[in-house]
Amino acid sequence: MPKQPIAVELEAINREGETQVVRDSGLSVQGYSVYLRAVETSGLALATWVADYDTIGPAYELAERLSLALAIPLNVLVPEPLMPVKQEPTVTAGTITTTN
Repeated sequence: MPKQPIAVELEAINREGETQVVRDSGLSVQGYSVYLRAVETSGLALATWVADYDTIGPAYELAERLSLALAIPLNVLVPEPLMPVKQEPTVTAGTITTTN
């Protein structure tokens, strides 16, 4: 039986010997990782690495798209000061544009 995906996770990482979730904005951030958390048939929840990025923009975009495509929650484990400002799309004459 296949694994059941339950969440997409976006983490800030610090590579000083070991990759870890950066929860304190005072720590140095070396990049960002996207994981897919799934439940095994045994009930054990495991995270599968999807991709690493140097900057938050592409990592957030991939995580958000996976979350929407799989209809599962996106868990952002990145301190708020490190997150990009999300711009709300506006609809004009049938096209979607981003407000600045």
